[in-house]
Amino acid sequence: MKKRLAGIILCLCICALALFGAGARVYAAERTFGQITASDVNLRRESNADSDVLATMPLNAEIEILGEDGNWYRVDYNGTIGYVRQDYVFVNTLGSRAAYVTADGVKLRGGPDPSAYIITTLHAGQGVKVKQMLGEWYFVIAGDESGYVHRSYLLMTKVSNTSSDLLKVGMEGQEVKRLQRELYNRGFLSAADVTGSYGAKTRAAVAEFQKGAKLSSADGVAGAETLAALYDSTNRTTKANALATQVKGTVELLDWFKGGSDWLYRYCKFVVIDVRTGLSFNVRRFGGWYHADCEPLTANDTAIMKKIVNGTWTWNRRPIWVVFNGRVVAASMHSMPHMANPTQSNNFPGHFCIHLYHSKVHANSKECPRHQACVMEAYRKGR
Repeated sequence: MKKRLAGIILCLCICALALFGAGARVYAAERTFGQITASDVNLRRESNADSDVLATMPLNAEIEILGEDGNWYRVDYNGTIGYVRQDYVFVNTLGSRAAYVTADGVKLRGGPDPSAYIITTLHAGQGVKVKQMLGEWYFVIAGDESGYVHRSYLLMTKVSNTSSDLLKVGMEGQEVKRLQRELYNRGFLSAADVTGSYGAKTRAAVAEFQKGAKLSSADGVAGAETLAALYDSTNRTTKANALATQVKGTVELLDWFKGGSDWLYRYCKFVVIDVRTGLSFNVRRFGGWYHADCEPLTANDTAIMKKIVNGTWTWNRRPIWVVFNGRVVAASMHSMPHMANPTQSNNFPGHFCIHLYHSKVHANSKECPRHQACVMEAYRKGR
């Protein structure tokens, strides 16, 4: 009987040990670990960027995830408890992390080595899924292909799936240039800003477009919603006074007596952009020899011109850009109607004067200092 009782007790002990051991293994399996995805990442005392730094963690450092607080993880790093931003952590148990390629021509390779064979080439803004970190390399899925990409060519996110292509600050390539060209066409960027590099100007232009198009976010990041709206030919969102933005960076200084008069020849029709307001109107040159004697083309152009000068014709000089025949030239004008009035139907009772660099006044054959000052102001603000 005693032997039988001892056997029962022994069995119970073994079962208890097995049960508690299994429990311990379940608990261990439920712990969440991650890796640091950048060099010298700060572990902070609290979940904000101004908090004290407790430690600096190297690339690939292993941490245990203890909890979340907004965009931060509460973690254990070598026994130190603190907070780290989620976009610097690859959480192994999530299965994958979304990332975006930062430049054109990035190689997806067959192994985690720069000499490994090339599977395919990726482009800026292309979304991939990161499945694993191996030192300086990520194992990723890009469409139907999988392979390795060096971490310096990927921008990690904290979500698990990409939403097709995404363009943001720091990226460069043909897709960025395509984005910039469309922003230029809509008046949100100048021609000089179409560089293929996504910087602060592009971010500001994207945010301005997002606001104008009433999109769900105006963060300056060109995601799926923004790209779809931007490339939609039925979306008419443009910037007010778009032409003024488009010509910046292309304005030149042209001497009236060294090609200016021939370029802006008599009876040509061109566009004048007021530098200070961005408003533009159509103009015709009909005469003048030391400068251009001009008139607004239509009654509507006269109305725009009058709006520029706050409803009162004046001799005050204003900096302008003259857009004609593929060139943008710094110039100056006043708005006072005087003397000859070649067109009665445009509601402008006379003509006004446009001066280029080194133009002169007809009455005294001398340069007007006020006109020349405005010419230089137009040049400085448009080059």
